[in-house]
Amino acid sequence: MATTGFRRFLPAYLPLVFELFRHFRRDLSHNGNIRKTDKTAEKMATVEHMLVRLERKIQQNRETYEKIATRIQIWLAINSVLLIAIAVKLFFL
Repeated sequence: MATTGFRRFLPAYLPLVFELFRHFRRDLSHNGNIRKTDKTAEKMATVEHMLVRLERKIQQNRETYEKIATRIQIWLAINSVLLIAIAVKLFFL
């Protein structure tokens, strides 16, 4: 008796089973098409590249600062010497 009940519902389950297989097959093909690369390595490379650029810029700014500081010290020395020469000329004449 149980087998006759199952045979009676079998035609109703066949479209459901085929639909499930179709969805399962579509999901598998979709998962295969998705790029499975890890973007973490790409992001790390970008961060490393930006750090290298930042370090290079910091080094360049440091060199520029040192050049400007040297020029200022030279001009301050020249101005001090000229001020002393003017003071000597004015007061000890």
